[in-house]
Amino acid sequence: MTLQPRREPLLVRTGARFTCEGDGLCCSDIHAVGPLNEEDVEFLSTISEDAIDRHENEDAAVLMMRSDTGTCVFWSEDGCALHAKLGAEMKPSPCIQFPYGLTATPAGGRITTQHRCPCRTLGTRAALAIDAARLCIVDGDGELKPDHSVEGPIAWSESESIPFVEYERREGSVIESLVDGKSLRRALDADPFPELDGRTWNDVADEFRAFDGPSRAAAAARWFGDALGYLVDWRERTEHGRPWAAPFDRAGRRIVTPEQPNRVFGDWLADEVWALRWTPFGSLARARAELATRLTVARRIAGWLDISNPTRDNVSAAEAVMIVDVVGSTDLWEGV
Repeated sequence: MTLQPRREPLLVRTGARFTCEGDGLCCSDIHAVGPLNEEDVEFLSTISEDAIDRHENEDAAVLMMRSDTGTCVFWSEDGCALHAKLGAEMKPSPCIQFPYGLTATPAGGRITTQHRCPCRTLGTRAALAIDAARLCIVDGDGELKPDHSVEGPIAWSESESIPFVEYERREGSVIESLVDGKSLRRALDADPFPELDGRTWNDVADEFRAFDGPSRAAAAARWFGDALGYLVDWRERTEHGRPWAAPFDRAGRRIVTPEQPNRVFGDWLADEVWALRWTPFGSLARARAELATRLTVARRIAGWLDISNPTRDNVSAAEAVMIVDVVGSTDLWEGV
């Protein structure tokens, strides 16, 4: 029986936390801030002629990033100029929404989060609040706007599909084990680097290492490709820079009680399962193999970062999570 996805009631994953500290990584070229809707474009055009960018061969408009700093034209060390002068409600819709997302399910709307900012992954953070999130995931008419929807049944494995209520029951123990953070590979119950159709993992590593340009997103892709190449064929690293260092160094200074890296990784993995964005690509079993692969890559990256910063392994884990979170949404990785 197919059940229709619902937006209400809003649901929060156990253990999810977020407090915006203004670290500013989300206001940078770690990802395209967009797409902007028509209201965003009209409003921003009256503020500045240089506020909007349109990527080649794409119709979608995004916020312009400064070529010298890789940050939004409205960003400074004092924060967002639009926020400071006009209020948070006047920021473009993608800025208001980040890091939240919404997945409509037969049981209600699951509030999801991206892990591309140390405000989400590091320091003392309050439990994710439904009322605060709701303000960020509605459209101009005040209606909740899902970015993903799922119906029942859900593919648990390649050979087994189950009703959504049964999926929720089974999923609960998986997420609980991931949040606990003690044995993540056992919780995923999957091996990394499964056999690919039509390409090898070395091929994938080369594709990510070939990402060109000075942006933070391109650097993240090259870090990912380096880690893949090292793990599958002991290949030498090519990327060493940290263009995103300032936000993570800022976050590191506010940490009083560091978390174990496995808790940082587990929190991210739990959100990846909870968001259900893997459903178009197959079963949870396939998603577990994909997550086991990115987890292995993240641990390798975190290890490299610890070489220069051995006393802040939780910051290194958060940087690594940021990289694999960014890569996970690329067309290249979705193709893999």
